[in-house]
Amino acid sequence: MEQASSARRTKVPVRLGLTVICAGGFMDAYSYLLHDHVFATGQTGNVALLGINLAAGNLPGVGHYLVPIIAFVVGIVLSKHILASVHGNNRYPMMRWVAVFEAAAFAVVALLPPAAPDLLVNSFISFCAALSYENFRLFGTRSAYSSVFCTGNLRSLGETLYEGVFRGDRHELHRSARYAALVTFFCLGAVLCKVLIDLVGQPACLAISALFLLSVRFVPAEG
Repeated sequence: MEQASSARRTKVPVRLGLTVICAGGFMDAYSYLLHDHVFATGQTGNVALLGINLAAGNLPGVGHYLVPIIAFVVGIVLSKHILASVHGNNRYPMMRWVAVFEAAAFAVVALLPPAAPDLLVNSFISFCAALSYENFRLFGTRSAYSSVFCTGNLRSLGETLYEGVFRGDRHELHRSARYAALVTFFCLGAVLCKVLIDLVGQPACLAISALFLLSVRFVPAEG
């Protein structure tokens, strides 16, 4: 309990969040551009399309969207299990483990044959996105964010902007700038993905590996 309390008080560098969310934007654009125009990190669209295919009685379509949803949930469950059983609920060594795993995982994706099924690749990306989403969730001392999609970050941007502009809270205005930076870096990841895919094709995802290796440097030391 004391270790967890210390972890909550530790300041998490904003640059860690910016690096990881840039990788998140890259992941989403990568799956969209190279693997059947699917956004593999967020599962809201998959759940909606699952329902549409269920209503239409399209069982192959149901499987197409159900598999990445399951992969995402498995990623969350496995992440929580490793955090508790291996790292004693200390999130910082877990963050480092996840970052190294993600770097290795996307190096493997870069080596996959071009004929690899889109469903397989997208499900693997969904699994990796779940690990990022579950483990990279705070920056500063008390600010939560989403590391693989932007809806929650845009909500937080709007809330903090309101408090800063209309309530005169300078701290919240400062936080709004950080949320704006997170959204910008997610977009930057997508831009980098498009540019690198145009240049080198599938191996562009090695940039995701590089971003996660960089993020290891920004993870706080254990409390």
